[in-house]
Amino acid sequence: MRYFRLMQDTRWINRVETEAVGEVQRREWNASFQEGSSNHTAINLSIKSRPNVDYTDYLERPVPLVSDRMLEVFTLYHPGLIRRAAVLTDKARMSQETYWAIYPTIMDVLSPQTERHLDGSLKQIVLDRGKAELPLFQLKEPRESVIIVNLALAESLLRRDFSGIQLVRLEQEQTI
Repeated sequence: MRYFRLMQDTRWINRVETEAVGEVQRREWNASFQEGSSNHTAINLSIKSRPNVDYTDYLERPVPLVSDRMLEVFTLYHPGLIRRAAVLTDKARMSQETYWAIYPTIMDVLSPQTERHLDGSLKQIVLDRGKAELPLFQLKEPRESVIIVNLALAESLLRRDFSGIQLVRLEQEQTI
């Protein structure tokens, strides 16, 4: 099976950006996701106000955020996907958009062949062949959120013409 990293499309220069969120807040959100706590309150995020803002279907930061349309597709492939509403507020325009913070199952599927930068961040992801089984999951990586989708889900996303996404094919470990 082939796998792809889901990323923001960097060609969108007017993509909505949230104000900075501290590492402590991000860890608190992740902990509440992991615990499966029944905290149903929405995550509130302020956005950087600009003359032109494009609300794309996928945002990587501060946590993976998806539009309603994209969430529908994800839940078809991963019905138990943990999610929480996220409200993006533009205070200057007095407007709000609703996204969904997603927290896919975390899997430790990195191969020893994975390359890292000197600071420990991922340089080239290589998946351990045979360990990845879900159509949508998140790498067990403390430094960054890396969302992985399988070929079927990637094709489904591309057929629906979502905006602001980029799919990067990942290498799999070579068997000897």
